[in-house]
Amino acid sequence: MNIKLFHEAIHLLQGELSPETGIILDLKEEDVLPMADLLVRYDLPSDRQSRLLSIYIAIKLALLRHSSCEGSGEYLTRQVLDGDYLYSFYVQLCLQWEEYELLSHLAPIIKQIQIKAIEGTPEEERLLKGWELFLQLENTHSRASQAI
Repeated sequence: MNIKLFHEAIHLLQGELSPETGIILDLKEEDVLPMADLLVRYDLPSDRQSRLLSIYIAIKLALLRHSSCEGSGEYLTRQVLDGDYLYSFYVQLCLQWEEYELLSHLAPIIKQIQIKAIEGTPEEERLLKGWELFLQLENTHSRASQAI
């Protein structure tokens, strides 16, 4: 199931990416499966699971592009531009799919991850923990609304 979700999310993301960017979605399944595992634990419609995983993949790719900003010249420029594009792209996807609460929840977490990376203490696990907290809060809110 989670491999299927991964492929659906990649397909969805590829369809949303402008082909002019030339960005290759080169994440490995094992880089995304912890998030896919997390999503299937919650009672979410399958299309939302794919969308959320697509957003996660865009963020993860942005982090990877910026973390591999070594070297110089055209390669370095490409990594920076791809990372910047992917950061703005995840925001675009959140807005397009009306994931406003997710966007406001993730923005400070991503900024913290970026700051830690600059300081030389990367905290990539913070992204998955942030998503887990969001899903827990949303699930709690949903159950509270149903109880009323």
